Amino acid sequence: MRRVGGRSFLKQGFVAFPLILDHELVEWSDALKSAVCRFRRTGSTSARKRARHGGTCGVSACGRPVGTISPIRRLSKRSLATILSLLATCLPASADLIWPTPNPAFQNGESIEAYVQPTASGRVESGLFGCTRNGGSRFHEGLDLFPIKRDRRREAADPIYSVLPGRVVYVSEVAGHSSYGRYVVVEHDGEVPAYHTLYAHLASVAGGITPGARVDAGTVLGIMGRSATYAIPKSRAHLHFEIGLRLTDDFQAWFDRQPFGSPNHHGKWNGMNLVSVDPLDFYQSVRAGRVANLLDYLQQLPAAARVRVHSRAVPSFVRNFPALVTRPYEGRTVVAWDIAFTQYGLPKAWTPRFAEERLPGQPGNVRLIAYNPTLLETQTCREVVTMAGTTPTISPGTIGTIRKLFGFR
Repeated sequence: MRRVGGRSFLKQGFVAFPLILDHELVEWSDALKSAVCRFRRTGSTSARKRARHGGTCGVSACGRPVGTISPIRRLSKRSLATILSLLATCLPASADLIWPTPNPAFQNGESIEAYVQPTASGRVESGLFGCTRNGGSRFHEGLDLFPIKRDRRREAADPIYSVLPGRVVYVSEVAGHSSYGRYVVVEHDGEVPAYHTLYAHLASVAGGITPGARVDAGTVLGIMGRSATYAIPKSRAHLHFEIGLRLTDDFQAWFDRQPFGSPNHHGKWNGMNLVSVDPLDFYQSVRAGRVANLLDYLQQLPAAARVRVHSRAVPSFVRNFPALVTRPYEGRTVVAWDIAFTQYGLPKAWTPRFAEERLPGQPGNVRLIAYNPTLLETQTCREVVTMAGTTPTISPGTIGTIRKLFGFR
């Protein structure tokens, strides 16, 4: 435990700089999680069994969940009340979560070589999320998956599935408008938070897949391909798959202030407005029973840094994803936000700070509160915090994210 300014600093592995947060995120204990969501390794679960057990809590291969919520028995009234108060967090679990392609290798527990498409380097890690390209200096926002079916011309022919129920929010059918090529974005509005999944490099988009259309888990969104603004050879056709959140609903205003010299064809679903988590790690965590849904996953991700932004505004990110706010703010005067960023810059937790707390700072001030030196040492790209000698500073990338979130110029 480190004490700073007379307060206890409880976040192990963090260096407080120069202030600290005065709250702690409360997470379920492993015991409580197991009491509510017991994962049983099953090959399949029928709809009848799912209804009897109250829903599913695992990853499925096109309708084959790996676990179910077991009935809760012989609990004290107090324990039952505690569990029921948290049950809403479990019930929106990624119950219908399926793999986005027909390849069964992940569900069968095979190695990543059996489903991940590498770049021209041939290194299978280059198809994964993170600092996986150009010797670790280039960030890859998603997961690349190769096909198991090809047509007579040797083009990829795999159907691409929506991984959860949701609403189609964006379709780009002009391959030359983005490095994503043709892509579809689905918002899973039944999940908490209502995150999106993105499916890129499609050869074609399925009929009926238009903005506003409702889809189920397993709905075909299109056919895997190699569309992009650059050449992808047939041998490396793949699905680029992302799971994430959008930063702002006012992305166009930010875009218009940049010297890009080309139009924004994609509105708020432009890739520059999207931040992601590691899709494969999320799937593995759900399958292993470590998490039940994305909210659970975000809470267990370590924070790379915490930044205080002095602003009375309530960003659209907060309004869109209220589950990431750590305490109520309605009816109170917000003067700042303490934001916890994941290793690759997703703002995963927001704590409103109030006028009566008398925090030093003026509107527009941005201040580093704490950072995780262990994560910083291993980071080779997309840093949230950079080191100038021995002094940590907020990275230009993080400043850019904050400008989008708050509309700062």
